[in-house]
Parts: sequence; C-alpha cells; structure tokens
Amino acid sequence: MDSMRPLLLFCSAALIFGGCRYDPNAHLYTTQEPLAKDLVGTYILKQQTATSGGLSALGGRLAVIRLAADGSFVAANVPSGALKVASEKDASVPTELLSRSGRWRIAPVGGVDNGFGEKLHWGVYLDSPTADVAPAGLTGVRPPYGLIFTLGDPDLGQAMILERQN
Repeated sequence: MDSMRPLLLFCSAALIFGGCRYDPNAHLYTTQEPLAKDLVGTYILKQQTATSGGLSALGGRLAVIRLAADGSFVAANVPSGALKVASEKDASVPTELLSRSGRWRIAPVGGVDNGFGEKLHWGVYLDSPTADVAPAGLTGVRPPYGLIFTLGDPDLGQAMILERQN
C-alpha cells in the first residue's frame, strides 16, 4: 500500500484541480530499449480502440508493417503523423491511412510515469521520404514485441494495436 501512496496523493490532488488523467494503454508500453534484431518481422493489426466495431470499422483495411533486418520497412494502412483526434466524441478510426516504405529506427516516443518517476517509452520511427508516418510505440517487456499507434490524446485510449506474426 505504501508504494501506491504517491499515486493516490497525486490523483486526489488532480481530482480537486481538474481530474486524474491516465493513458489506459500505458501498462502495455516497452520501457527498456530493445535490440533491433528483436523487432525484425511482420506486424498485423489485431485491435483498434478508437471506435466501436473493432476491426470491421476499418472496412477491410488492415494495417501491416514489415520491418527488415537491413533497416528498411514496408507499411500498409498506417496513420499519418499529422493525425489528431480532438476529443472523445470526435473519436474515429483514421479514414486516410498511408501505405509507404522507407527506413525504420528505434527511439523513445514518449514517457510513462508510474508515480515514482518517468521511464522512456520506446518505439519505432518509420522514416519515409514521401509522407509523415506516425511513430509506433512498442508494447511488451520482451520479444516478440508489438506495435501501437496512439490516435490523438493518449488519455482517451484510442489506438491501433499490431501483433508480430513471425
């Protein structure tokens, strides 16, 4: 219980001054830098939480990303880096999904604060010369890792979640 005290105090103060915000996907995030060799493979969309309707809301447009050992990638139906979801009532699966290729790299995509300090959230940047592709956060504590695209405000929990297939 003592380990929960700082978080409870923070949330109590936050409720008084505007609400306790929390990314409902934070427990999925990779907080230790992975090895590049552990990310090589094909990732396929398994879940989206932006709207009801699950994968059927995408109308058959499933996201697929192939990360190659030489640092190249091919991606189909991934969100743009410019995508913004304004509020919970504006939640929607992106209607304009990108299909691109380029180079991938591992780097922090944000942070996770557990009440005792912030840890880096590691992810994959998909660098394409023809479009701004959104970075994908990594999920899991060990291989095989997964990928997650957060859609808009992380506190709303709207995301596209991909699992590694090989």
